[in-house]
Amino acid sequence: MALTTRLVILAGLIGLMFYNLSDERLAALIIDYQLGWYKLGVPLAWGLVLGALLQLLGLKQLHKFLEPITFIAVCVMTVGLTGAAAIFGAHQTAILMLPALQIATIGLGVYLFAYSYARFAGARESSSTATGKDE
Repeated sequence: MALTTRLVILAGLIGLMFYNLSDERLAALIIDYQLGWYKLGVPLAWGLVLGALLQLLGLKQLHKFLEPITFIAVCVMTVGLTGAAAIFGAHQTAILMLPALQIATIGLGVYLFAYSYARFAGARESSSTATGKDE
């Protein structure tokens, strides 16, 4: 079975799980994890900062892991967005989508980690190439 087919099946099952949760259970998840709209940006900021920081520190071993990290990030984001769509379809209330949206933003934060790492690596490579040509 192809990996993308497995991803679609997993995302569908997660969506069904969120679809079948009651309003009370979703509200309990929001309260237990202290979720809020402002916390959705935290994984995004951490992803950008950590990716840039690790590249600036000179950690070059992550280059070979950028493709799997990106794939995992897209998988997590797909699962979260599928769950958010299922929750909105079942309950018609946007506030109850917070747990699933938090999962999606964690995936987006991991993607932004890989993106900022690759961008800073590209900038470092181009600056070292430019200074090498000037000498």
